[in-house]
Amino acid sequence: MDFRLISPVACICLFPLLFIVTANVAGFEVSLDTNPPAVEFGDSLEVICRTTCPDPTVTVEYKPGIHSNRTNGTGWFTDYIPSVQEWDFTVPCSVICKSDHFKLKEAKKVVTVYNRELNITSPPEVLEINKTYSLECTGPRVYPNNKLILTWLRGSEIVQSNSTGEPGSPDEDNRLQNVFSFTASTSDDRQEYTCLAEVDLGSNTTKPIANSSVTLQTYYFPDPPRILDQGPIEVKQEVTLTCEVPNVYPAEKMRVRWSQQGGELNSVTTTNSNTVQATTVWVPQEIGLMEVVCTADFEEYPSVPAKNDSVYIAVYGELELRLKNRTDILVNESSNTGLTIYHPVDAQAKLDGQQYICEAELKLHSKTTPIVKQQNATLRVLYAPIEAPVSKEQEDWIEGKSQTLTCHAEGNPAPRVSWSKDGKILSREKLHIPSVQLGHGGQYICTAINKYGSINVSLNAIILYKPRNTTITMSVNNKTVSGSPVSVSKGDEVIMTCDSNANPSATFEWEDPSNANNVETDPPEVLRIPHATSEHHGIYKCTATNRYGTEERDMDLRVGAGIVEAVIGILVFIVVVLPVALLLYWYCTVHKSGRYVVQNNLLISDGIELAENVPLNNVSNNCE
Repeated sequence: MDFRLISPVACICLFPLLFIVTANVAGFEVSLDTNPPAVEFGDSLEVICRTTCPDPTVTVEYKPGIHSNRTNGTGWFTDYIPSVQEWDFTVPCSVICKSDHFKLKEAKKVVTVYNRELNITSPPEVLEINKTYSLECTGPRVYPNNKLILTWLRGSEIVQSNSTGEPGSPDEDNRLQNVFSFTASTSDDRQEYTCLAEVDLGSNTTKPIANSSVTLQTYYFPDPPRILDQGPIEVKQEVTLTCEVPNVYPAEKMRVRWSQQGGELNSVTTTNSNTVQATTVWVPQEIGLMEVVCTADFEEYPSVPAKNDSVYIAVYGELELRLKNRTDILVNESSNTGLTIYHPVDAQAKLDGQQYICEAELKLHSKTTPIVKQQNATLRVLYAPIEAPVSKEQEDWIEGKSQTLTCHAEGNPAPRVSWSKDGKILSREKLHIPSVQLGHGGQYICTAINKYGSINVSLNAIILYKPRNTTITMSVNNKTVSGSPVSVSKGDEVIMTCDSNANPSATFEWEDPSNANNVETDPPEVLRIPHATSEHHGIYKCTATNRYGTEERDMDLRVGAGIVEAVIGILVFIVVVLPVALLLYWYCTVHKSGRYVVQNNLLISDGIELAENVPLNNVSNNCE
């Protein structure tokens, strides 16, 4: 058995002959296996080719740079590749069988190549029950892409599998993702989810290559704690306060605390099913409205916000005077006699319109309803503009689309608002542009002014537009040429560079008559023909594209004969055509025959010698 590497040109030349001779002959078989059937990038690989032909010539063609150690026997050979360093690893095995009329058969296999890089996007620390979440798993790199299966397992149960039907490109690292969406429940608490990556080996067989797991925690805390009803109490009287948190999970992890004036009160917590209660014994030392707070949280889950409830318990005894705003007590004092309280105010814009309430409450020593009287006042603060928020009708400035800018300013009195650009006032609060053009780019300024000051807010407009002014620049053998069509010689190096004005920048695609045969497009805007041939003759089209449109440009390339072909043509002309032409001319000159008309009265003494000097008219010459 003869093993050898045959060049692609030799195979192309030999194949038609073999096909003609053996087209109708049936016979031997060729099989191809690899060990392992799928290989991790960088690992070793065995390629085994077997044939039933008794006298085969076996050809194996690997991509350049792949080296193997070969062993062989009767009807088989094995190649050992120490380290697979290509994602596109195709193994062809061709066998020519001498005893079967030199018939050619071929077996080919694309080996699945993978790595083990699998990532899970970390979910939140704890999931709220009845809310929807997603577990996202990004698989390892595998080529062909359609050999990867990415599966989510809940414990040992498969909940979602994902794969792609496209093999993809070996030069692109397009990772498969599996996003599993679910609604959190109590059964997900402490539940392990695993993302499993497998490669498809065919025949309903898979090979696990990587996995990663995450354990979830869940909680349910829909309602804030609730302080059970509590009436007025007498100063220094012991009272038991109860706080309840219903519908909570996990109840055993819920922490409920009592506090008063920033200090925590001793409390006892009890749990009954999904309800938690905390009780505390409190002895008020002062009269007045005393705030007590019940706070509930999960100590183990700091990301879950705490919730609280508070009440003001009337501790009665004497006169109490309070100064309040809408929600808070600012000053609170009590006395047995008349009382005046003060609260300094630092005039700020945020206090404009603030309502203050002065409330007097007489607490009787008996458990009767206290007497309460109130008086209200509203604070008015005058201030310069402090804010001028700007809003846009469209987030992006797109050529040809409309745009509206709106500016609202806060100040007292209400400020006047105007829009300007390049020092020119354009409009008041709202600026409308029916059709955005490139000239609308630049900085817009919103100015808000009242008698106490002014404020400027700027907005920078960057115009987005489709490709324009697309050009193709061509160089031949590192010399720039212009115009179209462009004529080149066979073997010339041709480089076409496509350029376009666009925002965002354009991407480029080429259409060429050679269907990318011996054509390079890296980077995409450059098309390079290392050695021009007749296949490269034709119209080349560059398409510039961004998300707002496209523009195309053509270039006509004409490929003529190279220097070698021209020299051969000249030599053929000199050696063959020119001698034949000279010989024909000599023959016609010496052997003129036919009918002639001679001028009248002309004496010809020797017709042969003077034949060249005789004037002839209307010659019928056999050499014509």
